[in-house]
Amino acid sequence: MTVQDKIIWMESIRGRNHPLSLFRGWLDEYLPEYTALNLIQVGGTNGKGSTCQWLNFILEKEGYKVGVFTSPHLISHTERIRVNSENISFERWEMIFDKYEQLFKEKEFTMFEMDLFMAVAYFIAERIDWGIIEVGMGGRLDATTALNYKATLITNIGKDHMEYLGETLHDIAIEKSGIFKPDVPAIAYDTTCFSVMEEQALQKHTSLVVADYDLSRYDLSKLPAYQRENLTLALSALEMLHLLKPAVVQEVINSFVWEGRFMVVREDPLLIVDGAHNVPGIQALIRSLKGFHGTIYFSALKEKEVDRMIRILFEFDSDLVLVHFDSYRVCDIEGMAQRFGLPCITFEEMKYELDHTQGDSLVCGSLYFIGDVLKWVEKSR
Repeated sequence: MTVQDKIIWMESIRGRNHPLSLFRGWLDEYLPEYTALNLIQVGGTNGKGSTCQWLNFILEKEGYKVGVFTSPHLISHTERIRVNSENISFERWEMIFDKYEQLFKEKEFTMFEMDLFMAVAYFIAERIDWGIIEVGMGGRLDATTALNYKATLITNIGKDHMEYLGETLHDIAIEKSGIFKPDVPAIAYDTTCFSVMEEQALQKHTSLVVADYDLSRYDLSKLPAYQRENLTLALSALEMLHLLKPAVVQEVINSFVWEGRFMVVREDPLLIVDGAHNVPGIQALIRSLKGFHGTIYFSALKEKEVDRMIRILFEFDSDLVLVHFDSYRVCDIEGMAQRFGLPCITFEEMKYELDHTQGDSLVCGSLYFIGDVLKWVEKSR
């Protein structure tokens, strides 16, 4: 098997993760050094990846060696495991996979559990100073919660993955705040469900505070609105951990890029891609696109609140086009197009239009959709 064959096999292993006690037991047995890692856990509905990136960039700029574990990936599976902003190499990925392949198969690890286990093994080998770990889904039962942390962060609470996390914000907040741990400080940005999180923090003997770092000293003119929220959370957390050197922050702001999030891939004519894949994400995108007049290309997965996202996008004075991309999880694009009286095109037709338009364009929706767009952009350069 080639390394790509191994990745394809891994990506086929889906399903529910094992109980945290089991996964922690495997870590104890095979990677006991994991308890010495300095880790920060980032949960929430939207903004997890961006918050991880802010933490990563600031700590790197301060001279720390930083490991980051995030999901999903946009172009290459190796994006999920990074040290000092470099994806794990295919050679190192394969070496770690080969070492633990029998364990993965014997214990029937899910893809996410394999990814996380391999990230921990890599971070130990690389002797990182700090590790940033993004929660996969929810928090209470997420495999990442089996690890030890110096702090836990929650970006916001919104309706997403409701088939797993519950139908109400109250239920979802309980699942998200399941990352709280005794005597590990927690910090949250969104106060929508703060009373629920406070109750969970009290039960778990966790100190919970609201992110309130003052950004007024910085020039934020080039940042989309929602990134200011993620930056506030990251800076508040680093200050709480006594890791923040304010002198480096403006330099990080000036150069901040998070692939697939409010990403300008072409300036003339303007082409922005954004992985806003649920209602809170689309609402955040709307706040950051004041004055946009162009064509919006949108696609989403079937388990999302697609109706609501489309209605929110109608707030723009722009043409809205639905796009069918190659995924078994894509929503009923044709049905949505008929329901809302919108045009519906294929991914290939969208590429042709983007190549030949003279107007501004926004491509948004599913991260898998955005990943396919970025692969096309990369090949076109």
